[in-house]
Amino acid sequence: MVLGRQSKSDSSITQVISLAEIEETWKISASKWLQNEYRKLDFSYRSLTSVERDESLIQTVSALLSELPTAGVHRQNDWESGWGQNLEDFERNSDETSIIPKYFNKLNLVRWRQELIAPVHKNMEHQMLGFILDWISDQFLADFSNIYEFGAGTGHNLLRFRKRNDSATLWGLDWARSSQNIIQQIAERREDSNIRASYFDYFNPDETFPLADSSAVVTVASLEQIGTRFEPFLTYLMKNSPRLVVHVEPIGELLDQNNLMDYLSLEYFKKRNYLSGYLTRLRELESRQEIEIIMAQRSYMGSFFIDGYSIIVWRPVVS
Repeated sequence: MVLGRQSKSDSSITQVISLAEIEETWKISASKWLQNEYRKLDFSYRSLTSVERDESLIQTVSALLSELPTAGVHRQNDWESGWGQNLEDFERNSDETSIIPKYFNKLNLVRWRQELIAPVHKNMEHQMLGFILDWISDQFLADFSNIYEFGAGTGHNLLRFRKRNDSATLWGLDWARSSQNIIQQIAERREDSNIRASYFDYFNPDETFPLADSSAVVTVASLEQIGTRFEPFLTYLMKNSPRLVVHVEPIGELLDQNNLMDYLSLEYFKKRNYLSGYLTRLRELESRQEIEIIMAQRSYMGSFFIDGYSIIVWRPVVS
């Protein structure tokens, strides 16, 4: 018997990430609404052969040894251009699938529970993120009157929030004007006057932009773009005292550097200058009783290169 190599027949067996598996991993009990949303998704996949896994690891290491664009204030024009492509597509065909960011589905593998898997459905990563947001919407956002997504991009996440909360005013804020144009067109085509857009720059927060009472703040894979320069935005949040803040971001403090897949993810965070030290800073604020951290956990879902969808939920302590 030859060890260390899966047979072709073994690797072709289709498996499914079950809801029970997700519940166990996330330590939750899915509501009937969330169960129904799960049934709309395709989480079928197959495991990798040992050869495929080696090839994917080589690809990851090669990327880490190459020149990669780093996140930061210098990328504003890139994001303006990127969302501009989605805007052109949306204007051309009016199909809301046109607003899905084009960085999804570039590579055909995703992460689940510290391993790479091969999805059957090409949009599995986007569906994974969508289900994380469904859970967050169901657990935390269903009763809010105002939900603000900072770094909203094309507004595709706002539509996930709308499914569970049909009355909230949804704000999409971004530093790219093309983002605001997309969100405004979504509102017009849906005839939803409670979807709104405004300009906001993480690096230079507009302190004259207020948060309404009974407000929740959300960031989804956007705070990652500011590296260690999160203090201005954090100061803005503390000054405005939202009732709840939810982040779905790459959070290095929650990964295991002794696990190979996590280690490579952490190295990729560093290479791209992604968000760093944020949870540590929040824990400092909690130790001074300035905030309360309600949740800080990983989803164990991610893209080819990173486990980037960890979840932090916190709120300011109002004296």
